[in-house]
Amino acid sequence: EAPKSEQSEYPYIWDVYVSQSNNKNKEKESISTSSLIHAFIALSPSDDMLRVHPAVFHKQSNKGKGKGHSVRCIQRQRRSGTDDSSEGRNDGEKMISAIEVGNVDSVDKVYRLMTEHMKLGEIDQKAFECMKCYFKANASLDEGEPSQAIALYDQALAIADRRPSQPLPKGSILMKRSRAYLERASDHRLTLRTLVEDLADAVPSASTMKMLYRTASAHRALSVPIFERLASDSKVQQAKFRQIRYRHDLYEFALLHATQDGLHATRILPKNAEAWLLAGECLAELRKLKESDQYY
Repeated sequence: EAPKSEQSEYPYIWDVYVSQSNNKNKEKESISTSSLIHAFIALSPSDDMLRVHPAVFHKQSNKGKGKGHSVRCIQRQRRSGTDDSSEGRNDGEKMISAIEVGNVDSVDKVYRLMTEHMKLGEIDQKAFECMKCYFKANASLDEGEPSQAIALYDQALAIADRRPSQPLPKGSILMKRSRAYLERASDHRLTLRTLVEDLADAVPSASTMKMLYRTASAHRALSVPIFERLASDSKVQQAKFRQIRYRHDLYEFALLHATQDGLHATRILPKNAEAWLLAGECLAELRKLKESDQYY
């Protein structure tokens, strides 16, 4: 976490309230509340310019109806000589202005809100690029495209690794990439199951082999054709077995990456229960049941 200055040069502080989903509109939601909060924090030019809070709005503006969130931004006079960084306390702070925007469903809208309406100054373009990759990856994951999501999470993490002092949500990105690898592993497992069933159907049973042996022994003229057919079938079976081995390697590779990301996320977010549950799930998929119990 980047160190905070004792007294900010910016005379105002913004309280940003992001609407949380209720049960009625949760399925319609395009992005999560936590992702939107991450975007505000990551794009802030300074860590003491704004405080971001999840909120429940009982009455919302009719403007900008859609799948996105409602966001209320309140600009307050900064209290001199006090710490008003992240506690969310606003007692004694004079309200200067307020903005309400509906249907905030992308990092681009967060960027426009912060630059055009809140006038927070220049925003780091690499942080903006990181969050765009993160949001696009989340959308790909929701659409059932784990490979595309993983590629985008890789881009986001590459930027986050080069900017360790910025409040980019590396832990959350790792958790999402871990989930994407789990979905990829699940796809490989389904394909693997189909390949195994296909090979099982192609391999003759023990009773069939006994019958072929007896037939070849009883009818010498049929022994050569039977042998040639078995030799040909064995080549096909070997090719199918190679496919199974290759697919199994992909399956375990995806599981190992998912576990690696899940364990890494617990180190970055040690107080996040979802990170520990995810790590336990990954270890359980690897059949590390004793270790997974510890994480659960």
